[in-house]
Amino acid sequence: MKLIVDRIEDDIAVCYLDEDDRIRFDLPLRYLPPGVTAGDHLRVHLELDRESREQEQRRAEELLRELTREHPPEKRFKL
Repeated sequence: MKLIVDRIEDDIAVCYLDEDDRIRFDLPLRYLPPGVTAGDHLRVHLELDRESREQEQRRAEELLRELTREHPPEKRFKL
């Protein structure tokens, strides 16, 4: 996927998707390569992080167990 930097406003790069300029991304400059300017093209790569998702799920389940430990099963809620 390619983004085109349209302009910089304060610390935000206003970018548009190369294939569809109706789709806009406002990205903080701190996440972009140093020196990015209007007119630059950015390649973006997205990938699933299943391990991170599973860790968050386990954390949420543990928090739920802690929150509902003293409640009878019929009054417990599910995520």
